[in-house]
Amino acid sequence: MKSHHKNAVQAAGGSIILLTLLTACPRPIPPPITSTTLNFRFPDMAQTGGLTLAAIYFLDGSDPQQKAGVQVLTTGGLGKDGQFSYPGGPNSGGMVNGGTLRLDSYLLDPLKKNVACLTPFKTGEAKGLNNVVVTPEAAKTCNVYFTLFRDANGNGRPESGEELFNTHDIYSYADSAFNYSFSSTDGKSQEKGTRVAGWSLVRHEVLQPTATPGQYRVTMNSVPAADEALTIRLHEPTNRLISMGLNGLGGLK
Repeated sequence: MKSHHKNAVQAAGGSIILLTLLTACPRPIPPPITSTTLNFRFPDMAQTGGLTLAAIYFLDGSDPQQKAGVQVLTTGGLGKDGQFSYPGGPNSGGMVNGGTLRLDSYLLDPLKKNVACLTPFKTGEAKGLNNVVVTPEAAKTCNVYFTLFRDANGNGRPESGEELFNTHDIYSYADSAFNYSFSSTDGKSQEKGTRVAGWSLVRHEVLQPTATPGQYRVTMNSVPAADEALTIRLHEPTNRLISMGLNGLGGLK
């Protein structure tokens, strides 16, 4: 009887110890899911044959577990004149000229840890450009780009010849706040910008000062969260160092 009682006491003691350990080491609470919704406009298009509005990113191939090249982060809904609908909705099959993309934190968070996307600004975004100055010099970025493409081969990714419209505005992650400047290899363009730490929408602007014909001044700055609600214009692909894709000379381009 004493032996049985001793075993019972030991079992009870083990349960108390286990309960204490479980109480002392609770499972971490996952962070809440946050999201940013961006609005886009583009010229009228017929919504046929795989027309897709997408947020994409690029991998440099340094991670053998990742497939190098363009990757689709998410796709969005299309609509006409601000009345957006998802595929199969009331606007499907008709004309569209806009859309929305929702960037959720559970999609974005893995990117900022992906060594194939998060790369030093100086040797990544500014690779091959002249007079590059970055402060702090070790700042890293991972960028999300936006495109409207027609998925002709059905593989779900924009490939050569499939892209219809894009924008030079980007959604960018910076591992620290930084500022930078550089010049183009042909000497015609100078770019400067400021990024905040974390994720932000970075707006692209180009000025062609009348006092210096053929010379361009480009800015790429993080905008306040409130400005993320402003419509992003998609246009035919252009050289980001000399054009915004808008008509007009001698001013904002």
